Amino acid sequence: MTDSRFPYLIAVDGGGTSCRFALLKSGATPPQQLVVTGGSANVYTAPDQAVETLSAGLADLQRQSGLTDEVFHQIPVYAGLAGVIDGESAARVADALPQAHVRVEDDRMPAVVGALGEDTASLIGVGTGSFLGRQVAGQVTLIGGHGTVLGDEASGGWLGRRALQLTLQAAEGIEPMTPLLRSCLRDFSNETAKIVRFAQTARPVAFGAYAPRVAKAAVEGDAAGRRLMAEGAEYLCNGLQALGRRPEEPVYHIGGVAAQYAAYLPADVADYLRGAEGSPLDGALELARRFAREIAQEMV
Repeated sequence: MTDSRFPYLIAVDGGGTSCRFALLKSGATPPQQLVVTGGSANVYTAPDQAVETLSAGLADLQRQSGLTDEVFHQIPVYAGLAGVIDGESAARVADALPQAHVRVEDDRMPAVVGALGEDTASLIGVGTGSFLGRQVAGQVTLIGGHGTVLGDEASGGWLGRRALQLTLQAAEGIEPMTPLLRSCLRDFSNETAKIVRFAQTARPVAFGAYAPRVAKAAVEGDAAGRRLMAEGAEYLCNGLQALGRRPEEPVYHIGGVAAQYAAYLPADVADYLRGAEGSPLDGALELARRFAREIAQEMV
């Protein structure tokens, strides 16, 4: 439920590819929700564009809702955005928006809350990038998600990059050549220099294109494929331990690569894997509710 002082809420699920904006009218029966989409919003790589995307999306919501400036600008806004690495970057975006009440956090938060609901549980988010989170009594702890250069272990981008690293080493006789690595080498006409040139400019999604091949090779018994999947699974287990996951606690998963690790995780983790309860936008709406309650308490 939302505090009666705020019959409307706005939630933003902002990613590097696209954003979704939701306006919730909680006083209606049933609650009414208006959703619009917008462009990308990565606060780290393109902060000005992120603000433009958010401003345009909010303007679109207002236009479609028909609400006046006086009403609309008082609606609490929660935005989970890609590329928010600290409080300073979050504050810059929040201050640039016309709303009176804005909270900006990184996009891992709504992903965790949306996936777990109210459960005390952990989450592994493994797609092109990766992160882990755990929620206890509504409090969320996050680790990972530091990007392709210094982090994103176990992710699709990481699997592809590691596969090409092993390919180079196998071509030079350092590592054993396997069918997986041979197929990667053939992609570059058996020329290691072409792999190096590719890696200099490749985005994480380009590396991630190799992840399905790695997972398939591992299932087929390829030594390099199994090694990489085992390395990724070890990182995920270490992350869950660092988060303080308890025995038999559910582990939810999101992202296109996460489920591929089920066969490589120990039984005390694999047996408790669950699909996400809801979407990041669902999580952003719940966080918007919590934000509105905080504002209401401060107004008392």
